Amino acid sequence: MEIRPLFILILSAGAVFGGTVGYVFIEGWKFIDGLYMTVITLSTVGFSEVHTLSHTGRVFTIFLIIAGLFVITYSITYILQIRSEGKFQEYMRRREKRMELEKIENHFIICGAGVTGTEVVGEFVKANEPFVIIEEKQTTLDFLFSHFPDALTIQGNAAREEVLREARIDQARGLMASVSTDEENVFIVITARFLNPGLRIVTRANLPESIEILKRAGADFVICPQEIGAHRLASAALRPRVNSFLDVILKSETLDLTLDEVEVSPEAEIVGKSLRELDLPSRVGLILVAIKPHDQDTFQFNPSASTVIHAHDTIIALGKFQEFCKLRDLGTGSCTLQ
Repeated sequence: MEIRPLFILILSAGAVFGGTVGYVFIEGWKFIDGLYMTVITLSTVGFSEVHTLSHTGRVFTIFLIIAGLFVITYSITYILQIRSEGKFQEYMRRREKRMELEKIENHFIICGAGVTGTEVVGEFVKANEPFVIIEEKQTTLDFLFSHFPDALTIQGNAAREEVLREARIDQARGLMASVSTDEENVFIVITARFLNPGLRIVTRANLPESIEILKRAGADFVICPQEIGAHRLASAALRPRVNSFLDVILKSETLDLTLDEVEVSPEAEIVGKSLRELDLPSRVGLILVAIKPHDQDTFQFNPSASTVIHAHDTIIALGKFQEFCKLRDLGTGSCTLQ
């Protein structure tokens, strides 16, 4: 909350409380009479006195009127200032965002909104997934807001427990740590894992030697841009057609293709049925790439038609967003994509 609105609130409450107590002790009135006299005096409505005032009480009333005029003048000045500086709309927008933040759940927390973080935010917006951004630099948040005005943001250090709690980490589904140094990412991962042991944590390793450290800190997935960049460079040189195909899959804006996953819920209608019975390619339109059984660490690539789908298995497929919506309807009973 901003300092000046809080200061105005404290001044107003202090004037009402002080006036009420003053009338009770000076005039010996009841509390309700003192409160009523204080309110009509501070508001300058001009009603008659509750009881006849003593000389001391009249002097006290004069000072109370002056205090009331000061609070009213200060409040009006602040309101005119924020309106003239264009801050009123900004204040209301932040207030609405705070209210949204208090209700959000099953979301992702994105720590760090630099170049990588901004790209990540774009992917989350595209997938229509709820998220909260934590970033220390106000200039970075301003840049982010210019591109994603509806994004929920928090300015602060993501390694601090109170900041993560403000982002409702206890209700979050996952967290992505992508700040500038590996040391900071380690602290974020440790704090996040402590606050929510079941959280899915993905982090960036700026140096290859930090990968194992981040995993030991509690990260589920560690991505090293240096290693990925090296593999992509080699792939572009040795297998240019494959590299172009990967670009289409991973970042396609014209074909609207994506490689995505769907975890099958126990209540889904496809549980206990084989791929032959389901005929997903013709029924949904997706290309089935692999299945990860819930009780195994390995993937079944290009699964056979006799493969049976079980609860909590993960289906990995290639296709368009609207096709994944159909698959989610079958696998979870709900569609989270537009």
